[in-house]
Amino acid sequence: MFMKFVLEKGLLRILYKFFSVTTLIFAVLSFFNIENWFLRIFMPGSLSLMMLFMGMETISQEKEKYKLGYFGAAAFLFFVMIHTIVVGIKIDAF
Repeated sequence: MFMKFVLEKGLLRILYKFFSVTTLIFAVLSFFNIENWFLRIFMPGSLSLMMLFMGMETISQEKEKYKLGYFGAAAFLFFVMIHTIVVGIKIDAF
């Protein structure tokens, strides 16, 4: 009746390493282009996705103690990023 969603552990590791690299790239670019809002929004978005995939990979390991901390931090950062985009569009900052 219910379908089980399964991600391979290798895919999760590749995804969080990819978003780690993109977070660093966005951080460096936003450091040099301070007035560019898109870079300043994509950097925490990439960070939250990196934390989300890292948390999913951590939860798949049974020995990890603090499993839900990654999800909580990633969800909060993702909410802040979306809220920043919505407020920016409403005040016409872009």
